[in-house]
Amino acid sequence: MYEYQAVLLKVVDGDTVHARVDLGFDIRMDMKLRLMGINAPEMKTVQGLPAKDHLTQLLGPYGPLTGTPLTIRTEKDRQEKFGRYLATLILPGDVDLNRQMVIDGFAVDYNP
Repeated sequence: MYEYQAVLLKVVDGDTVHARVDLGFDIRMDMKLRLMGINAPEMKTVQGLPAKDHLTQLLGPYGPLTGTPLTIRTEKDRQEKFGRYLATLILPGDVDLNRQMVIDGFAVDYNP
């Protein structure tokens, strides 16, 4: 498992974000991150926008305009089939944001 600090750039949908990840040694990289272990409704569905809005709300203090870093955890150091890295978003107090999306009913467990 790998752990990094990242600044949120954009919430794409209920299970995808863009973030600027601090790789250490003053190296930062903009990455597409897929929230690991969950699946949220697609944006073209009726439930898509509410899922995106809920993730945006949960990330409020870490939104794109704040620059406040959050923690991401990855299990692999490679991208999945759509070019995203699989990650778990962790908020202070060790709150697993991926799990929170499922608990709140805006995503389901997904383990292909």
